[in-house]
Amino acid sequence: MPVDRRTGYAENRGGLEAKPKERLMPRTPKEQLYQLERDIELYAEFDKAEKARFDRESYLWTAEDRIEWQETQSSNAQALRELLQQRDALRRHWNL
Repeated sequence: MPVDRRTGYAENRGGLEAKPKERLMPRTPKEQLYQLERDIELYAEFDKAEKARFDRESYLWTAEDRIEWQETQSSNAQALRELLQQRDALRRHWNL
């Protein structure tokens, strides 16, 4: 879940959850794959919403706001890359 650096909570953009819910670890490989794909989809939706927000509002932002936005984008992109790698590894290992 994308995290707002200022609050430490998950972003609430475009219907995404404001606070992360506790989840039980998926038990089967298919459940793990489903969870990873869901998380990937949430990160992608968040990225799309943030880029739209940047296009709408960035002209009002200070330099500090822009730097903070870039840092958040960078950390979320890294998390997305890690999720994609986990998904690919799971698929290879279980031939899913």
